[in-house]
Amino acid sequence: MNLRALPLLLALGCFPFASFAWGPDGHQSIGAIADALLRGSKAGEKVGALLDRSTLEQVAVWADCVKGIAPEKDFTYTATGRYPECTPFETVEGIAVMSAYVRRNNDACKPALGEESCHKQYHYADVALQHDHYKTGYAGTSDHDIVHAIRAAVLALQSQPQPKPFQFKDQREALTVLTHLIADLHQPLHVGSVFLDSEGRIVDPDQGTYDKGTNTVGGNALQGPCGNVHALWDDIPQQFKRGRMNEFLTGKARSIARTDGAAAQWPEMWADDTIANAKLVFAGMQFGKSTPNQWGNSWSIAFPLEYEKTMARVKEEALVKAGAHLAQLLLAIWPE
Repeated sequence: MNLRALPLLLALGCFPFASFAWGPDGHQSIGAIADALLRGSKAGEKVGALLDRSTLEQVAVWADCVKGIAPEKDFTYTATGRYPECTPFETVEGIAVMSAYVRRNNDACKPALGEESCHKQYHYADVALQHDHYKTGYAGTSDHDIVHAIRAAVLALQSQPQPKPFQFKDQREALTVLTHLIADLHQPLHVGSVFLDSEGRIVDPDQGTYDKGTNTVGGNALQGPCGNVHALWDDIPQQFKRGRMNEFLTGKARSIARTDGAAAQWPEMWADDTIANAKLVFAGMQFGKSTPNQWGNSWSIAFPLEYEKTMARVKEEALVKAGAHLAQLLLAIWPE
């Protein structure tokens, strides 16, 4: 352990982290930014019609709330009252809708032993830091990872056939999931991951035989004194919580230039940017030896100095770009 990191760890503080990517505040802020950027546009009108006058901000957390549906308990909802942000969906009708989504998107991707339900795998990829670009076929990618899930949702919104294993019931469901996944795509540890051997040395999983035990699963297997690194990055800066800085973030989002090229390629391009940010997440971090547990392996970590400043800067940039990119994508789907 790097003792020089101790003052920083104390400065970061230990507090309960959200278990969902970005947490509800982050997802809702990203949705609110896109709502503001779409206001008065044809795409904004289409969003309002599909969501029955709900907003992207309001539905942004739905794809995480559905994780409360338990396939092993006959697809019942097991999280009532646990997450306040999910309360609007915890009606009889709302739970039935969540259950139906999970049934359709539970195992069509044929999860391997120990892998999550398909719909949970839609939220991430684990591209090794040795790469600068996302490419299907790398360790940690699949035909049902976050990039493919976003493409499938876009196809559904364009009234085109969805590729397997994705099964969105209608455009409302596709839009709701897309809103969430665009936010996830900009969280560095939902696209990039570090792979470590038992001694804590960084390895390239795409060289030689891939050992799944080296995957730190987007930092979830990296343990600091405040919990795992992924959870640390899910939590947004305090000043942005509860929408307090949405207007500020929206102002910055208006200055984000439209992404070049065809819209169909944007998710992959944005994933490349997120991989670059993931490199910053792990830059200077020190890793201890692995400790086996019931889920695989975990590694202790030490943060570099001024890590908190890096987090604040990268998180703010990611929130702004996610809101801008969500709006850009919907404007491309439903142009003026």
